[in-house]
Amino acid sequence: MKITIVGAGNAGCFTALHYAWWSRGSGIEIELIHNPEVNPEPVGQATILDPPRLLFSALGFDWFNNKVHATPKTGVAYEGWGHVNDIVFHPFPADRLAMHFCPSEMQRAILDSGWFKVIEDNVDPKDVDADYVFDCRGKPEDLSDYDELKNPINAVILGKPNWDVTTCLWTRAVATPHGWTFVIPALKDSPAHNGCVGYLYNNFITLKEDAEKNFLEMFDVDITGHLNFSNYVAKNPVVDDRIFLNGNRLFFLEPLEASALQTYIEWARYSYDIMLNKIVNIKDGVNTIKTYIERVQNFILWHYKFGSKYDTPFWYYAQGNDFPLYDPYFSHVLKRSKANKDQIMPCSYGGGVMEEEKYAYFDPLSFKVWDEGMSRQPKKDLLR
Repeated sequence: MKITIVGAGNAGCFTALHYAWWSRGSGIEIELIHNPEVNPEPVGQATILDPPRLLFSALGFDWFNNKVHATPKTGVAYEGWGHVNDIVFHPFPADRLAMHFCPSEMQRAILDSGWFKVIEDNVDPKDVDADYVFDCRGKPEDLSDYDELKNPINAVILGKPNWDVTTCLWTRAVATPHGWTFVIPALKDSPAHNGCVGYLYNNFITLKEDAEKNFLEMFDVDITGHLNFSNYVAKNPVVDDRIFLNGNRLFFLEPLEASALQTYIEWARYSYDIMLNKIVNIKDGVNTIKTYIERVQNFILWHYKFGSKYDTPFWYYAQGNDFPLYDPYFSHVLKRSKANKDQIMPCSYGGGVMEEEKYAYFDPLSFKVWDEGMSRQPKKDLLR
């Protein structure tokens, strides 16, 4: 069997690495074809816990042998969200780390890993001679075959920070009058440093000039770019039972909760069960990934429902009826998070809740942290 990945962005590289690692020794041929004239995303990226585990297994990545100049991510600090706490911190388990990384450095490390064949060419996935093909060529020009995902954000201003962001060991998500701003720790000599601060807003509510002015007032940055975007998901993630869309060909959703790379890996897992393990059919696999993406959408929308310290048109809009949040299973996991609160553990932790009780990749602990952070002051630290 031959599996070809077309495109070498985050989705293409991690899909190829996932398949090469998990099919090692099976005789299955994995190749990646990419157009070298297409540059990786310039924006700094953040993960949750699974991508570093794959990098450790397949590439021998660790924090001493850190050739991609990644920085540690211990969790996410939400600053100014809600009306109770100045900061709500969502931690990862103390024995595990996620990461922040530069896409171009990560691309080079994975392409040079030797785990799969790499070909430089500009091809159409339909013309590739392989049993299965992943189309990871980035955002589509035409969204007619896509459904809109609900989200109040559709634009970002990128900035280069004039302070040392690497002193922070977590992602910052800072509420602003017009939306929120990410701050991703990136080393000064990393290409991602030029876009590791991003002011997210809605350009139908806020003029670009007003958003830019507020960005400069709140953060010491040099502005490096402006991007508008749509939030969407493919109506048909699998084409002709052979071509699997992944990355921005599959979906795009604003970066709150660092959902992108984790979703790419989840789809690689589901499709592995379709192609190689033969335990899932295409229809069920498609329904699973679309449900997963819808749940990520809902969990992100839930963040906006609590508002922020700003009473502004954007926050009225974000909390309004344009973004209904109804899913009985969401309510189930939220209820689970309220029961035996002191005993809720991450799904990945021994003795914690079952894997099937997750909502997308959010377990009851994630619900507990946000729900309590938005409704009451946290308990005092036991360790100082």
